[in-house]
Amino acid sequence: MRTRLWPIDLRGLMFFVVLLSVLATLTNGLLVSYRTQRDALINSALDANSAYAGKVASSISEFLTAAQSRLKYSADVLSENWDDPAALRAEAIRLQAQDADFNSIVIVDDKGKVLQAYPDTLQIVGSTVRPDGLQLVLSQHRPLISDAYLSVTGNLVVAISQPIYHVSGQFMGAIGGSVYLRKQSALHSVISNHFHQEGTLALVVDGNRRLLYHPDQNRVGEILEGDGAIEAALQGNVGSMQNVTNTGVLMLAGYAPVPLASWGVVVQMPADRALSSLGKLLKEVLEGMIPAGIVGLGLIFAATALIARPLRQLSDIAQQLAAMETPTQLQRVNAWYREAAAIRRAMLTGVQLLQQKLGRLAQEAQSDPLTGLANRRAMTEALSLLDQAEQHYSMLSLDIDHFKRVNDTFGHDAGDRALKFTSEILKRNSRTGDLVCRSGGEEFTLVLPDTTLEVATAIAERIRESVAVSEIPGIGKITLSIGVACRSAEFPTPEAVQRLADERLYHAKDEGRNRVVS
Repeated sequence: MRTRLWPIDLRGLMFFVVLLSVLATLTNGLLVSYRTQRDALINSALDANSAYAGKVASSISEFLTAAQSRLKYSADVLSENWDDPAALRAEAIRLQAQDADFNSIVIVDDKGKVLQAYPDTLQIVGSTVRPDGLQLVLSQHRPLISDAYLSVTGNLVVAISQPIYHVSGQFMGAIGGSVYLRKQSALHSVISNHFHQEGTLALVVDGNRRLLYHPDQNRVGEILEGDGAIEAALQGNVGSMQNVTNTGVLMLAGYAPVPLASWGVVVQMPADRALSSLGKLLKEVLEGMIPAGIVGLGLIFAATALIARPLRQLSDIAQQLAAMETPTQLQRVNAWYREAAAIRRAMLTGVQLLQQKLGRLAQEAQSDPLTGLANRRAMTEALSLLDQAEQHYSMLSLDIDHFKRVNDTFGHDAGDRALKFTSEILKRNSRTGDLVCRSGGEEFTLVLPDTTLEVATAIAERIRESVAVSEIPGIGKITLSIGVACRSAEFPTPEAVQRLADERLYHAKDEGRNRVVS
């Protein structure tokens, strides 16, 4: 089937492939840059929010500790004047007036009866406190911070309480200060005073997941369920996470606990806001790459033209391989890199060496009439072609041992049979592409293209053994001595390789014949 050719030359194809690779690399680089910058911005926002949450949680803890410390001082004063209602009222007024942290002060006895309250707008003195305010401290007799609850007046408050003990150690009652959550208070100031990035949202929740603080006052008091950051903070963990809200918005949240109150602080920012600068960064990167890209395209065009030139010349020459001047034209091609040089050598071999089919020369003038093998002339031309093509090869120089004795003992016809017998074994043990020659008398030569010295030695051993174990009718057994040589930097010419092979053949004779020397 005829192959459909694309309407594009090698230079255009190379330019297209390289350009496609550059664009793919550029695209991949931009994607990697995008992911790297995105991860960096997200991690930076997560770290900042985690640090902010930790600072807010620390400030709340300091606020609560200070508030309990002031309540503890008042508890000690009250324990000394427990039976003096005027002293109790004076201390409640002093504490509420001097401490802006509390919106109201309540003093109760060990049964929960209100002894004093200030301001007492609802006139609750003498009544019993509800179970959601100071009742817990009355049962546990220790400093406590309540969860958020609705007061009698309808305010959402948190109670900070301190037990009151007599000097004898008897539990007498408790004093508590309330902090309004839906009105501006010291707690709001503590949370909102921290510097934070625009778009950052700080939340504080109690153990019931109820919002104690939110920038939107209307949301204070809501109960938030299923928020991973809130759950992590209430479990006492410090860290950050990417959190998806119920509305499907990806938030970058940092969280920290307030152990003193079993509260949690969450600071979060929408991921879109944290990544708002990413587009600008990528645009700057792309704009910075444009000048280099223009220069790169020019270099690519020039490089593809330079690389394609020798291949284009070789392609033109390939259209006229049969011409006499083709080898000369091939030699003139500046094949400056390995692949082009390899193609040129292959074409030289195809024009000169392979056209003659190494070892299958059809011309009668290059054949030995007795054995049908190539003669010395054919061998010389083949070696010349291999040399011009700079092709690696090995050479075997073979000689029948005591051949004169065969002629003297059995006659020249027997000697001819021995030569034919030997040539047949050489043919059987040679490979396609090898050239088997009768170089003169009882001497033979094998030319083995693209064959290492080790492989050539193995072939020589196989030939020697095949001859040594074979019986020639009417003659018996004969042996061969073989010398092996290989083209190398030290022996670069055919004459040098042949001379080395002959020397090794004579060495094999001197060592006792019927052996291979390499």
